[in-house]
Amino acid sequence: MAANPSGPDRVKQASDFRQRLLEILVRDSFQYSDTSQFKLASGKTSPYYINCKKTTYQAEAMNLIGALIFDRISALPVEGIGGLTLGADPIAFAVSMFSYQQNRPLNAFVVRKTVKEHGTKQAIEGTLSGMKNVVVVEDVVTTGQSALDAISKCEEAGLEVFKVVALVDREEGGREAILAKVPRFDALFTKTDLFNWYQDQTRKKEPSKK
Repeated sequence: MAANPSGPDRVKQASDFRQRLLEILVRDSFQYSDTSQFKLASGKTSPYYINCKKTTYQAEAMNLIGALIFDRISALPVEGIGGLTLGADPIAFAVSMFSYQQNRPLNAFVVRKTVKEHGTKQAIEGTLSGMKNVVVVEDVVTTGQSALDAISKCEEAGLEVFKVVALVDREEGGREAILAKVPRFDALFTKTDLFNWYQDQTRKKEPSKK
């Protein structure tokens, strides 16, 4: 990955990077309560709240994200990476920069939520010339609606979404909704991954009972 290892060394590095990113996510982006007190964008309430932006804008995390996602898409026949602003932006930028360092450049793009009423009135910002197949990224997938909105705008711009990659899948139907639209979906982590690590760390902090 970062130093272009191969074979077992590459697998170990990916595992180490993933573990470190999990630690950062749980530490800075994950909250849990026994009562359903967190209101989600969907309007539902949940005992889990995951604000990935507290992770994705960190320098260390961006390096880890760039390496891990690039490792999962570098062999695909794609030319670009992006998603719906603003959750997808730091993820796409991290992967794009890392891809250049690996001599497999993937240009990033940003999908607007609403089209500007002035200028060129573009739904997608970035250099789309030469792009055909792209990867759409997302920070947290719940219902999948943000990714689906990005997919639709990509298709309207003449791009084919080859795969969707999320940082976290909340396991609430989003994966299935996305797979009904595109053939491939991947997530670095699930809500269960984060919760299990959270519980493990909480237990370690509890005073031992003698």
